[in-house]
Amino acid sequence: MLKTFCTNRALRSAALSLFVLSGSFATQSFIRAEPMLVERDPKVAQANPQVAPSLRAFSARVEMAKKNLPETTRIATAAADQILAHPGALISVPYGEQPSFAEEVLNRAGGLSNPLPDVERANRVTPNDISLLSVRAWEADGAKIIPLIDSAHKRGWKVFLFASRAGMPKDVKPDYLIDNGATEGGKEQAPINAATNILNAWLWTCEYTAALTRAGKYPGVLASILREDAEAHNKKIQSPEGRAFLGETKKPVAAGVLAGIYLSRVDELLKQLGGKETQAQINRAVDVIAQSLKDGKAVGVATCTHFLMSEIFENRKTPLKPFNTVWHSKTAFKENLKPGDVILWFGYVGVSTLYEDYLGAIRDAKLQIVASYTPDKKADNNAPESLAVITQHWTLPDAEVPVDFAPGHIAPMSGLDQGLLYRMLEDALAARLPAPVVEKK
Repeated sequence: MLKTFCTNRALRSAALSLFVLSGSFATQSFIRAEPMLVERDPKVAQANPQVAPSLRAFSARVEMAKKNLPETTRIATAAADQILAHPGALISVPYGEQPSFAEEVLNRAGGLSNPLPDVERANRVTPNDISLLSVRAWEADGAKIIPLIDSAHKRGWKVFLFASRAGMPKDVKPDYLIDNGATEGGKEQAPINAATNILNAWLWTCEYTAALTRAGKYPGVLASILREDAEAHNKKIQSPEGRAFLGETKKPVAAGVLAGIYLSRVDELLKQLGGKETQAQINRAVDVIAQSLKDGKAVGVATCTHFLMSEIFENRKTPLKPFNTVWHSKTAFKENLKPGDVILWFGYVGVSTLYEDYLGAIRDAKLQIVASYTPDKKADNNAPESLAVITQHWTLPDAEVPVDFAPGHIAPMSGLDQGLLYRMLEDALAARLPAPVVEKK
């Protein structure tokens, strides 16, 4: 039944109103923390027999996340208890050692206002803070993350780790672990691990928020920059003193409710990604890119989005050339590609943003474009000259789960959507291109 309620934002809002408790914490019969009650279409990721391996792998991780939801709720509630017990305590999210994860959860539409790297507010840290850390793969990232765990513990902080239990060194002791379900600690599963870590981060956020409401509080949540009221709303809770804001509420939400709504939307996304329309768009994009490579053109890949900004550099399968354009788009395209080359661009709403004219820079560099975005009302920003377009499946306000406090929704879907579309395209392109020649020694 939940799936029916959650097919659009208005109905998801109606669903939430059924689950808000009037008194003490209780579990609803309509949706509980048990994942079996979050309906799953058995045809998801199987509607097309050619569906990408990445989508199949991630679909399996979603099922594991459902089974682990009671544990995620317990862990998120422990984080809420820590923050409630120590008003002003901060949520630390280091950036440089975990850029994909940090990009997704820091200063994010539908995300918490509290998280920041501790180095950005060193004068405000407390002995009661908590740290959110992630591992894409222990083989590649353990050496970077393990010292952060040790450092956090020396400062008295609780460590909440999003990683795999498999492959984790025995001497690594986070306070709490949300397992991403990898079967080993090697690099091969890292892209799916990374996507699962952000899935689990949003489930944690949902359940952290719900736990606060059961204590009469709610957290600061940021609004998308494309909302008219975003600047006024965000300014208050992005100030140094406002980041740890907790508001008052008399509408407690039961455990599992908010995460259940998010998981239902994830199921919907997986069905969309595996559907004929998206598959056809990916195939068209692959046709263009493969022919361009055959013709001797370079094909770059770049993005202005959060999760993908670092992911395009990781676990590459194809000759796509990744490069960063954010804050230097006027020069980045010309520095990395030449006129007539192709850019695979993953945008937000359309190609350009409020902050940078990416489409103008692409046109100025005389590049051909293959684009992915959610459509903009301003038609020109959708790059009508694109050789192919892969439509993303999220809509504003870029947050999926309704709540009874401003800005009205939490937990975005766009990062998962963009990340999976990119991996699916790479799967398809790698299958299309000739296998690399390996020289015999």
